Amino acid sequence: MALKVTCRIRRQMPGESPRWVDYVIEIVEGGTVLDLLRAISRRDQGLAFTTHHCKVGVCGGCNLLVDGRKRLACRTLVKSSSIRLEPLPGAPLIQDLLVDLFARRKKLSIEIAENAEKNIKVKYKR
Repeated sequence: MALKVTCRIRRQMPGESPRWVDYVIEIVEGGTVLDLLRAISRRDQGLAFTTHHCKVGVCGGCNLLVDGRKRLACRTLVKSSSIRLEPLPGAPLIQDLLVDLFARRKKLSIEIAENAEKNIKVKYKR
């Protein structure tokens, strides 16, 4: 059975103001947000949402905000007739929902290393 979904996507090119675009798409009941994005991209070839995805929730390449919450598109089921999608915050925007996850991971790795270095400087009494 098909589910008719209104999907509101925040679209943006770097340096431009964001705009909201609505798509009405029919997907199979029990489909994921990734299935929804693929259906939209078949209609709108210009939509950028991921460069790679494992489809099993391991790589994190489909990470985005679904109704304001961080989710993996490949693991999040579409359960309602309306959904709002935005790019993952804290990472440089490439286009639309596509962000530079590698830059984000590098920044997080540096922060973790700096915090670990601070914690190592603890003096132990013998």
